[in-house]
Amino acid sequence: MRGSDHTGDQRLFNVTGLGKCLLPREFRAFTGVVEALEVQDARTSLGKFRGRLAGGAAILLVGPYPYVDAVLRYCQREQRELVSDAEFAHLEDRGQRRTAFVAERRRRLHRLLVAARGDSLLRIADPPDTVGLQEWLERSTGEATYLIPVRRLQRILTDMVRAREGLRLSCLDASITIVPHVYVPADESVPAMFLEYRPLVSGRRILDMGTGTGVLALLAAQLGAKSVVATDSNRKAVANAHLNVERFGLGDRIEVRGPADLFDSAPGEVFDTILFNAPWICGQPETLYDTARFDPQYRVIDAFIRAARDHLASGGTILLQYADTSQRTGESSIDHLNSVIAQAGLRVASQRSLRRIGRVHGGREHVIVFEINRL
Repeated sequence: MRGSDHTGDQRLFNVTGLGKCLLPREFRAFTGVVEALEVQDARTSLGKFRGRLAGGAAILLVGPYPYVDAVLRYCQREQRELVSDAEFAHLEDRGQRRTAFVAERRRRLHRLLVAARGDSLLRIADPPDTVGLQEWLERSTGEATYLIPVRRLQRILTDMVRAREGLRLSCLDASITIVPHVYVPADESVPAMFLEYRPLVSGRRILDMGTGTGVLALLAAQLGAKSVVATDSNRKAVANAHLNVERFGLGDRIEVRGPADLFDSAPGEVFDTILFNAPWICGQPETLYDTARFDPQYRVIDAFIRAARDHLASGGTILLQYADTSQRTGESSIDHLNSVIAQAGLRVASQRSLRRIGRVHGGREHVIVFEINRL
């Protein structure tokens, strides 16, 4: 198969037996540039797939789904072999080499693809339950045949199960509902960090900025907040937070607003404590889901810090959750944050952190809660 056509923002591949297949933009953010596609039976020798991915190929898998799953699992185990150290030897900085290496490894893993139309996988025997799959795509593909990375498909399938069954969080001692295109707080230790700040929440007026699923708003209410306003720029997140507030029966204490940017949902209002699990990676979001993680040129964090002072009551506090991912990769994000805090007439009163495996660049990263007050 062989070759591709460009139509505006579309990338189409002509596949024997399937016709024109679209690689949606949201998945190209994971695969990188794909110029050509190979069709391979998943029952082929596993070593062959590793070699073809290492050579830069994109592979459309067909055959029984358990074999498709086995191909991905094998390539994940052997992922270090997908990229040669020599490919980035020209980068002198060790951190930059590692970042480039991990990013390229992720791209190559995402070049294992399957074809789908609507909610159904094509030329795949014994498929998993994919009813509702289209709802989890950034944009509907209509009746078109489209390509989806197996790794991304499996993440979506996991989120679909969480949406049906709920995601249990120990810090809430309950399950929350997840809807498509909303950041999933899968690392329970991260929202749990706020449990240590009960005195700054109990009895106070709280603003939960970038509420997402509403987990921090729910937690604040459980910790005894006087009132909670939850807002987000992602319309899907606003809908998700509404569902969870209703699920917990906390509509009398939590007001969900938006979608709106930052403080646009609370003009002229002041709060005793502002919570913000901010996007922590310097980079361009490629999907709606990514807006919770990626902040291009620090525009979001800069605007938040500069405006937050005007929304803090006397003696008020900002509890900002951030990670040092982009500090580790050379963008000096923590240095930048400290500089912006000082310029805004604020100070870091304390900070607490934990270490976790980074979900984007790999390796260890520190997640930090900054307690920020006025000077």
